[in-house]
Amino acid sequence: MQNKIKIGVIPAAGSGSRLGYLSSLLPKALFPLYDRPIIHYVVDQMQSIGIEDIYIIVNVFKEKIIEYFKFIQMDLRANIYFVEQKTLNGTGEAMLLTEKYIKKQPFVVMYGDDCTVTQSLERMIQEFFKTNAIVMEGVVKEDDISVLRHTCSVKLSKNGRIIEIIEKPEDPPYMLRGCGVYLFHPDIFNHIRKTPIHPIRKEREITYTINHLAKINRAFGFLINGNNININDYNELLKASQLVKESKKDSKKVIEVLF
Repeated sequence: MQNKIKIGVIPAAGSGSRLGYLSSLLPKALFPLYDRPIIHYVVDQMQSIGIEDIYIIVNVFKEKIIEYFKFIQMDLRANIYFVEQKTLNGTGEAMLLTEKYIKKQPFVVMYGDDCTVTQSLERMIQEFFKTNAIVMEGVVKEDDISVLRHTCSVKLSKNGRIIEIIEKPEDPPYMLRGCGVYLFHPDIFNHIRKTPIHPIRKEREITYTINHLAKINRAFGFLINGNNININDYNELLKASQLVKESKKDSKKVIEVLF
């Protein structure tokens, strides 16, 4: 298995109901992030690390996401494919839908409603291949308890192994947060199938699979050098837009210095 990842998966089936009236017009992944939809930035990031084939998992307003990518097709380097998740039954189930396309290759997953501004994804891939990981998840430091409560709380060992990851904790024990950025070995699918369905939410969540892998020393975290915002409300959308705007300014300054 070469130390290169060519396949990407973007879960983009959610509605974004917590963002109010816009969610009755657009899927969350198409909400505007500064100058383009959130998912456009995710695709750009995947292309920047050499991803050639991208599978986008759709459900709510799926035709609008498909239409958008037809509109920008000429500007894309990667091949875009769509996979429908007919029932919204968790991120784990969403990923299982792509198994037949992965063909036993390592792959990257980035959520279609996540904003990550970093230059360290290539280094994350290099670190992934140095380990025996089935999963490596991007991790950031998080000081806001309320954010940890609606995302997850992660404990890492000194060598980066995930000791524990807790989904939506009421009282977060660790001030590290997992991001919607993952690298997976194809063995992940077997472990997803073994993950119990949540008795209340009736979902199979990837976080529970990762916590299981942590117990057998096959889950690692990578501290991202940059910023990540899990977009769940308008304040986070505005914050993410400002983050992207500033990153574009910084990139322009670098280009001006170089040339």
